[in-house]
Amino acid sequence: MTSRRNPIRAFLRAPARVIGPALVVAGATAWVPAPATAASEAQIVITINSLAPAVATGNEDVEVAGTVTNRGGADADIPEITLQGADTPLAGRAAVAAWASGTTSGVPQASLRTYDTAAGPDRLSEGESHGFRLTLPKAAARTTAAYGALPLLVRAGDTVRTTFAAVHNRKEYEQLRVAVVTPVTLDPEPGLFESYGAGRLASWRTELADDGRINRLLDATKDLPVTWAFDPTLLAPPEAIAQERPTDPEAGTAWDRIGPEQREETALRIAFDAALRDRLPGRSVAVLPYADPDLAAVLADPGLTDRFAALRAKGEAVADGIPGARSDIAWPADGLLATSRVAAITELYGEGRLDAVIGSEAALGVDNTLAAPHPGGADRAGAGVAALAYDDGLSNALLDLESDPSGAITTQRLLADSLAALAEYPGTPRSLLIATPRTLDARPGALHRALSGLLDAPWITRGDLDDLIDEAPGGTPLPADPAAELALPSGIPADPSTERLALTASRARTVASALKAIDATSQVRDDGAVNGVFWDEVADQLLSSRWRADRGALRIVLGELRDAGIQADTAVAVVPERINFFADSGLLQVTVTNDLDVPVRQVRVHLTPLAPSFRLTEMPEPVDIGAHSRATVRVPATALAAGTVPVKVSLYSPQGQHIGVDNTVQVRAYPTGSWFYWVIGAVAAALVAAGVLRSRRRRKA
Repeated sequence: MTSRRNPIRAFLRAPARVIGPALVVAGATAWVPAPATAASEAQIVITINSLAPAVATGNEDVEVAGTVTNRGGADADIPEITLQGADTPLAGRAAVAAWASGTTSGVPQASLRTYDTAAGPDRLSEGESHGFRLTLPKAAARTTAAYGALPLLVRAGDTVRTTFAAVHNRKEYEQLRVAVVTPVTLDPEPGLFESYGAGRLASWRTELADDGRINRLLDATKDLPVTWAFDPTLLAPPEAIAQERPTDPEAGTAWDRIGPEQREETALRIAFDAALRDRLPGRSVAVLPYADPDLAAVLADPGLTDRFAALRAKGEAVADGIPGARSDIAWPADGLLATSRVAAITELYGEGRLDAVIGSEAALGVDNTLAAPHPGGADRAGAGVAALAYDDGLSNALLDLESDPSGAITTQRLLADSLAALAEYPGTPRSLLIATPRTLDARPGALHRALSGLLDAPWITRGDLDDLIDEAPGGTPLPADPAAELALPSGIPADPSTERLALTASRARTVASALKAIDATSQVRDDGAVNGVFWDEVADQLLSSRWRADRGALRIVLGELRDAGIQADTAVAVVPERINFFADSGLLQVTVTNDLDVPVRQVRVHLTPLAPSFRLTEMPEPVDIGAHSRATVRVPATALAAGTVPVKVSLYSPQGQHIGVDNTVQVRAYPTGSWFYWVIGAVAAALVAAGVLRSRRRRKA
């Protein structure tokens, strides 16, 4: 199986390039408008590495440090690099989001002033960088406002990079309480679930590596009050494989089939599980249903209900083994919240099993001002289930970290956005929930800097997910029914995990059909139990929310399962034949083939004559067939009349489940009767006469 990453995400992480009139800026930047350039002109990228201090109080200057890089095209002259901005804080979260995305039109050019200028390089060759340090004077933070976000931009020639100065002069508010929940889930990597071999092992090594995305996420948040929400696939490794071959013949045969790659993968996952559990004592931990299933897919297809129940139970079992962990939180990947949706999820989980549903604030009909629909951010829906709406602006801003290696720009955006949120209800105690996007891939230092920078801000107090659930007020302000999709306000990055459903109804039917064939054939395969468990695990993982971020990866895994189902459906087959049956009673012979790489055992062969002139006196004994072999099945039969009789031949497992490919053999019956003996006698007499005649001729000669 070939591993494929999301091409869109790969493109966004690629080095800067000019696309028409826009500059795609890497490093600590998003794309910002730039004048159209000829192919021969330089591509200039501004990277901001730090703003210190992150919160301006008016007591000291703020130093802005970064680099200007020539990404190619031609040499560039950059006479100077300037720091500009406005002394008036941005009004509202929409203005913050627009400025963060590089839209400077919301701030009149006339209001911008130049705070500092640094000399640029006389000549910046292709590939070269030039460092700069600029100063925002402390007087700029002494605004008449008690707090707010000042718009800043760094300009180098025609290229600009926007950021913020978070200003805090006086406490004229009730602090915002902020809780953070971070999903710790697998990547949409198809190689993790292909057949055992070098490719699959390499995928698991990458996934669980010390510098892999999962460990980077854990390292970044290990000393922060963040709730880790786990896909229990990470905490339910395969059973350990015996080091020596078991003496039991059946167990020994199964042990022989295990290759070195599977042994190493198993050891790797067991070691990761042990190391992960060492991190958990004293932490806030939530355990999602096994594989982090896409609840929207499950709700749309009643045929998935039983499988989800098993995944939920498996997650609960993992949570039971972690002191203080909870498994009563549902987190639909699409983020949609509504009264009917919460009720459906509650019913899906079962009575008493669910305490909270997490979704997007954008699902509540929030307009582009980003004003909270109610001060608390959480409410009680039906059956007392808490509906927690995470803040899209603060949560999705973390996606900027994928192009912000230092985390400086993202930190300033979080600070600016939280100040704007604070100004919405300054006199009301409020709690906000930040839900780290499922797809987030950031350097641990950058993510830690951004989250700790926000949580350490003087207007923020650190909260806890459990408290938000316990304190969710009564009432049901949710919309009655979920929207078709999230309507994020302008300027807020979209989490790929909230995009359209990956496991559609037709794909779910493909999974069910393939599993039905695999389960049936596993009943006769020599390695049936192992084979069934393997593909059942693949089917569980196909329900995962992670595939929303990479639908192409889902198609790869689904294709593997579909092919396995087709093989299971066709590998054991009856050979269509034309058979001459010269007897009143005798043995009818049919052939069954096995194209699998393993033997099949106890295959039941059932024959049904489709005409009354041909009868079977009994059914054959179950047959064993070797790998890539065939077997002849003999059945006692009686021909009552001459003629061609079709006989349908079907295959079943010992449990009576239909398997393989049926076929119809054409039996040409020639029942012998008394005429047969007269014919034999006549032929014998003719042969004797011919012999006598031949002897007489020889004597005369």
